[in-house]
Amino acid sequence: MDAEGQETTKDAGTPQKLNLKEIIERNLVVFFLTALFTGFAAGYNAYVKVVETSGQVLVGKDEYVLKKDLVGTILKTEAVREIDHLIEIGQDVKDNDAETRIWLMRVLAFIHGLNLEKDSEWDERPTSAIESDIRYVLLDPSLEIQRQKTLGILQGFKAAFQTQVYSP
Repeated sequence: MDAEGQETTKDAGTPQKLNLKEIIERNLVVFFLTALFTGFAAGYNAYVKVVETSGQVLVGKDEYVLKKDLVGTILKTEAVREIDHLIEIGQDVKDNDAETRIWLMRVLAFIHGLNLEKDSEWDERPTSAIESDIRYVLLDPSLEIQRQKTLGILQGFKAAFQTQVYSP
């Protein structure tokens, strides 16, 4: 082979130009790397087609949430943030009966919406223990007692969440 990529034949002494196929076939490293790349590309495309055919979606690492980081249907950190907000509102509605009743229902709706494990019963229906506790508190005739007890339940619930969220 001469400097211009042409090979000379011994018989004729005239240069022959090699095509790409012949260069690849004669050079073992180029042949091996080409085969490796082709195999990788074919495998990746096969994987993508299998995912598409099975109706799955490729999800990036930063786009998914581990189940251990969820409470019901929301993130634990979002639940703690909402509990903080509900506690703050509950401390501010002290003297307004109408706002206190709205706050109590909002707390109950939030807790019910978390879809926590149904480990208790209320009115012969399965509910979470915290929802059952809040429903029991709502039976008290004093609105101020309802507010104070609900605040205590929320603070305990928040403390339990923070222990779970921040422990290794």
